[in-house]
Amino acid sequence: MNTRRVMAVVAAVVMGLGLMAQTKPVEIQSPIVSEKDFLWYTEQRSAWKEATRRNPQDETAWLNYYNASRYMGWFGQPADSLARAAVHEMRAAIPDTYTYNKCAYMAIKLGHGDETDGAPYAEAALAMLPDDMQLSDYNEWVCYLAMKGQEERMAQMAKRFFDSGLYSEAVLRYSYNELAGMDQDGIFIASGDAAIIPKWLIQEGMGLHRDKTIVCVPFLAVKEYREWLAAKLGVEFPAWQSGTFDEYERTLLQTIIDRHGSRVYFSTTTPQQTMEPWKAHLYNEGLTLKYSAKAYDNMAVKRRNVEERYLLEYLLVSFRPEWTSGQRLSANYAVLLSDLLPYYAKHDLARYTWLQRLLECGVKNTDMSEERKQEFLKLLTVTI
Repeated sequence: MNTRRVMAVVAAVVMGLGLMAQTKPVEIQSPIVSEKDFLWYTEQRSAWKEATRRNPQDETAWLNYYNASRYMGWFGQPADSLARAAVHEMRAAIPDTYTYNKCAYMAIKLGHGDETDGAPYAEAALAMLPDDMQLSDYNEWVCYLAMKGQEERMAQMAKRFFDSGLYSEAVLRYSYNELAGMDQDGIFIASGDAAIIPKWLIQEGMGLHRDKTIVCVPFLAVKEYREWLAAKLGVEFPAWQSGTFDEYERTLLQTIIDRHGSRVYFSTTTPQQTMEPWKAHLYNEGLTLKYSAKAYDNMAVKRRNVEERYLLEYLLVSFRPEWTSGQRLSANYAVLLSDLLPYYAKHDLARYTWLQRLLECGVKNTDMSEERKQEFLKLLTVTI
């Protein structure tokens, strides 16, 4: 290799190293707020690691270093070992701090901690709550308190969370519509932060739809939650004696259905495997799937929800940047409600025009790729 070629290669390597060194650390948000790719999390992990080296007492740097490490696991990487290492380093640098206790609790909850009981760390963190709580703080503690069946403490945290104004308006409005379409004293079953948390905020922060019971499927693995839920719903759950937890989970949900029947609703975002045993008896009423042992005119109920109960005008325009999950839920209206368009095109042209415009805006106001938007918009094509 000639000298000029060698110098060019060296220059390229140095430039590449310089670009890596210049990576600016950016707050690591939950993927439901802003989803990034693997390279971004990798670069941010390095950037925040360097920030902890420069200032070992910087709790913000440690939190972001830990979060970048664990989110790398969303891409099939060995994030467990990276996140575990981050907690070990944190323990040496900032023990007895809010951030360390919060991350130690999360590590145990997510399965990459050194212990099995995260409650002592959670309670230690709750005793040191910062005045300027962030979204991730509220998310973590409202879930922890609900999971432990501590209804009063959870309600206080949910009210504080709602009042903070940090939660996505689009996700809150979608959740409001889900609840509004349900019957009195309905039981809502779902998985996932964006399906569960906003409903607690609506109930405790706004004081609305408090008659509904929100069931978080993953929490069924926690004894304290099962005890709270059994008392709330007036059922007696059998003890877990044998078999897989998936089988036990189905038994718990069947116990609820046996007792409350058509009061039970599933979110349409609930994993299909969770709903599989009852799919023949689930009827789409718009944004939710209602259990019913007998067939009924669910499309009439769906039209009622769209015409009388759902608040949909917010889809027309967005006045601020929205979470990734909020945009996806706004686009999801097109998937769930497009089957009403042929009926309205035939029987109520004004209603058809109104609904089609709303559903189109729900898709177009997202930052999805044009190709992806077209996939949703094709659902709205109706021949009149």
